[in-house]
Amino acid sequence: MTAIPDNHRSDHYYYQILHFTGQRKDAETKSKVHFVLDGDDDQTAIRTFANLHRTIFQRGGIDAFLMAVPKSLGLLNYIHIWHDHSGKVSSSS
Repeated sequence: MTAIPDNHRSDHYYYQILHFTGQRKDAETKSKVHFVLDGDDDQTAIRTFANLHRTIFQRGGIDAFLMAVPKSLGLLNYIHIWHDHSGKVSSSS
C-alpha cells in the first residue's frame, strides 16, 4: 500500500483506495491522476495519486493507496477521478 504523498501527519482518519487497471491494450496511463472523494459529512480537496518508488496504473495492475484526512468524511457517496493527458502517446489516457 502506498501513502498518498500529500497526507499530513496530523490527519487521523484513513481511507484505503484500491485501483484495478484493465488488461486491454493501452489500458495503462502515465498521466497524473487526480481525485475527489465525497462523503455525507465532508469532501476532500483535489488529491493526486502518486508513488515515488514504483510505476502505478500499469496494464493489469492493482494499486492500493492510503489517504489521510483531518476528519471523517462520513458515509461515502462517490469518487470523482480524472487525469491530465500528460503521459506520452498511448499512455496519456
